[in-house]
Amino acid sequence: MSTETKDKRSKRLLFVMILALLLLNVGLIYNLVNKKKELETTQTELVDTTEELNELKEVEEELRLNLESKIGQNAQLDSIIQVRNSELQAKATRIRTLLNSGKLSKAELEKAKGDISGLRSQIEELKQEIETLSQENQYLKDENYVIQKQVEAEKEKVAEMVEVNTELTKQVEVGSRIFLKSLEIFPMRDAVFGDFKTTDKLSRLEKIDIQYTLANNDLADKGEKMLYFQVITPSKSTLHNNAAGSGTFNFDGGERLYTVKKVVDFQNKNEKGSFSVPKTEGMTAGRYVVNVYSENHKMGTSEFTLR
Repeated sequence: MSTETKDKRSKRLLFVMILALLLLNVGLIYNLVNKKKELETTQTELVDTTEELNELKEVEEELRLNLESKIGQNAQLDSIIQVRNSELQAKATRIRTLLNSGKLSKAELEKAKGDISGLRSQIEELKQEIETLSQENQYLKDENYVIQKQVEAEKEKVAEMVEVNTELTKQVEVGSRIFLKSLEIFPMRDAVFGDFKTTDKLSRLEKIDIQYTLANNDLADKGEKMLYFQVITPSKSTLHNNAAGSGTFNFDGGERLYTVKKVVDFQNKNEKGSFSVPKTEGMTAGRYVVNVYSENHKMGTSEFTLR
């Protein structure tokens, strides 16, 4: 094959490639123009809904006027009017929400217009139905519908009563708890002569005397009650000695440490009790708090200070 022939073929191939690129660019430009038009169409599709909102307001006023003159003629008729009016008002509210969304396309606006027209037709049908019922006193065909709605309303009332009863049960539960009438704490030291005496000095402390009196409560069940005593140290930890009977108890969905637990026989007679907590290694000077718990509630608290 001659050089001249090769050159001719190369030129033809180059021409074809240039033509293909040109066609490709034309296609891309065409697509870009179409996309731009679609975007402009989409951007301009949102419409003003003021006219439709005004029309909806007129429809609602028409409904009000049509029903206002019919209320009070008959108890059964009033029930039907109230049920149907609630349904139509709910539809009007949905349409208004759509119109007020601020992002309504032409297609959505046309649908809203159709909904308004349908609402107007339903109002007219209701008006004619009420006229017929008023004249002929034929309420039986709507009676079952009204009864159904009334049953649903009664079910809601029952649900509310269950909720109220549950709340009352909780209140009774709270009201039947036992609490402390008094809780007294005495840091004690050994006396040279006689019995122990109170002290506020950690260095002389021998034990902590705790005395309590239960408050009377006629709503509380009589019988044995478990009390948990916490002695909280100045470092916010619970004074804890397994050898002396300390442990854990469930409270508010978790476990807590207690220093001492006591069983009391509650008979609603201001039962009294007392016990001692010996000085424990590691105690420091500062403010101590004693908390008392029973049956998942806090009964009382007191505090004392050692220096």
